[in-house]
Amino acid sequence: MDTRSRDALAVFATGALLGVVALAHYAVSQPGAFGLNYRVYHVAAEAAATGGDFYAVTPSDSGFHYLYPPATVLAFLPSALAESWIPGYVAITALSMLATAVATRLLAAYVESLGHRVGRVERALLFAFLFASSHSAPSLAYGQVNHLLVAALVAGLVWLARDRQLRAGAALALPAFVKVFPGLVGLWLLRERAWRAIAAAVGTAGALFGVGLLAFGVDTTRTYVTEALLPRREAAAFVGGLAPGRSFVTLRRPLSVLFPSADPIWYAIGAAALLAPVLAALYWRLETVTDRHVAVHGTLVATLLAVSSLLIYYAYVSFSLVVLLYDLPAGRGRRLFVAGALLANLSLAFDTLREALRSAPLEPATRRTVLDLLLPVFRFGTPVLYGSLLTLAGCLVYRVESGSLPLPAPVGASLSDGES
Repeated sequence: MDTRSRDALAVFATGALLGVVALAHYAVSQPGAFGLNYRVYHVAAEAAATGGDFYAVTPSDSGFHYLYPPATVLAFLPSALAESWIPGYVAITALSMLATAVATRLLAAYVESLGHRVGRVERALLFAFLFASSHSAPSLAYGQVNHLLVAALVAGLVWLARDRQLRAGAALALPAFVKVFPGLVGLWLLRERAWRAIAAAVGTAGALFGVGLLAFGVDTTRTYVTEALLPRREAAAFVGGLAPGRSFVTLRRPLSVLFPSADPIWYAIGAAALLAPVLAALYWRLETVTDRHVAVHGTLVATLLAVSSLLIYYAYVSFSLVVLLYDLPAGRGRRLFVAGALLANLSLAFDTLREALRSAPLEPATRRTVLDLLLPVFRFGTPVLYGSLLTLAGCLVYRVESGSLPLPAPVGASLSDGES
């Protein structure tokens, strides 16, 4: 087994193992977490089926509301036929498994098309990683739609790499339409001048928006924008510095801690300003297929770090993460990338850490010491944030090592012969 396969197996296995631990924790300590989000979809479908306001209803055991565009509730209408949410939850879990199997097959085939063998054990662990990693396990437990959207994103990027632009654009439009933030992948489409993919994405999203408008009217669409879409910015959470227990992976967190009195809009501007030169460097003079994979990874990670994304959304970088575990050549860039991927598997915020230590066989004084030492670390970020930044650093170092991103000459360096 070569180094690339060992690195990939290490990331897949640790991520899947931590995901199983998370699911076991839910089963033992938080059984109410299972179906938490799907119960919202179920009551929304019931309201839609009777002509009610599905943005106003909530399950009896939670205060969560439906947050997706009006057209999406049509997909959950079959759930309204059952009195209980459980059949629908089982169905979405089965669909998530099927979508993950498709994404696994697409990723493995794409990696092998690059000249890297993906054995049976690697395929099995890749499936486990995509289906139940530390990033995917919460979505699986909650009955979320993330597995379906991640599979669509993977399919879209694979098809784009194979120059199947129309189907790529249609696939990429789905996660962007539902979750909004994946729409920033459009930066990569613009960089590649994939005009047919852009047209297909815009057309697909526009058609879905039109379906919702026709099915539910202007008022419901306005409610979605004002009461579901705009509040997703979570700007208020960053006022005075984001609390270390909040499960966000974003550069807005350290900025809010460093500048707690600033208007939250500046955190968004600051995150974009920090990420823009990194993305510009990764987009510079793409000469090889690996250069393009690195640029896609930069796009996906920048998408997460620029917005107020939750830890579970790290699963949306699956395409480039998996591909680069095989495709990045040996060197310091690869070592940084793999280290970042392993660190990012620790998908937890400070509250989760505190809860885990509470059940650990430690003396109270030792527990307090550990928490006091780690609090500053979690105040500025989470392992997912630090790991994501390490993978970006690995991508930049690779571009320098490959010679496609030359370092600027030191100030005062002598001019080469023939220059004046």
